[in-house]
Amino acid sequence: MEKKVLLKEMFDNLLHIWNKSNYWSPKMKSYIYGSTNWVHIVNLVKTIEKIEEIKKEISKLTWEWKKILFVSTKLQWRDAFMKLAKDTGNYYVCEKWVPGLLTNFKTIRKRINTYIKLLKDSETWVFEVLTKKEKASKMLELEKLDKAFKWLKEMKRMPDILFVVDWIYEKQSVKEANTLGITTFAILNTNWNIDTIDYLIPANTNAVKSIEYIVNTIRNSFKVWIKPKSKTIIKKQIQRKISWEKAIDIKKTTKTIIKDKKKIDIKVVDKKVVVDKKEVKLNK
Repeated sequence: MEKKVLLKEMFDNLLHIWNKSNYWSPKMKSYIYGSTNWVHIVNLVKTIEKIEEIKKEISKLTWEWKKILFVSTKLQWRDAFMKLAKDTGNYYVCEKWVPGLLTNFKTIRKRINTYIKLLKDSETWVFEVLTKKEKASKMLELEKLDKAFKWLKEMKRMPDILFVVDWIYEKQSVKEANTLGITTFAILNTNWNIDTIDYLIPANTNAVKSIEYIVNTIRNSFKVWIKPKSKTIIKKQIQRKISWEKAIDIKKTTKTIIKDKKKIDIKVVDKKVVVDKKEVKLNK
């Protein structure tokens, strides 16, 4: 797509509008085109370059089976990033950032397991057996954990990348990612310290249209790659399938009889009868 067309699309989606000119970080000076009516204007040519850079990096990381944790707790960004995380099979934090989610992941993982257990109990009517007081306390705990870990149920290991929007709301998550050396992507406004971010997109983070445009632009970079399977993996899969089929056949052909107050298992395996682990050939 031509640069002129891209610039027009970005203008239409309000990517060029930043914060007030008295509310900015000097480290973002290279991304500012100018100011009008005391509002900074983004240099959209640099925004295009940064979007292309992030798209290439995401394609590369997707090939390497890396997992991304999207953090977007501000109300107007939630829907766009929630949909992106669902479609690409990644993790997402939308309600609030739990302190220590990255730096204290082992403990947090235990809390996620507790949440999964409570969720299963609520679905299987286990709470109905409890007293009213016990049920109320369990439901309260479930509601609290649901806000924190709803989209992290399948996160069994640390994410490889952290993708955030706006410094003011996601400051703690970026701090934890920097402590652990996790790669950070961000959509930034003028009030951000860029030293804490590895890959950035300078754009308007206050407009819903702006965020939705960026999400739709980078969506195509997430590809579902199928790794070529080695011969050993294929052999193991075939062996598992055969053993599973045999187990099903044995289940069907197993009978238990009681003789002299003793249980005797009779199985038919490959035209042979197995009685008490002794093989006896069948007559034709």
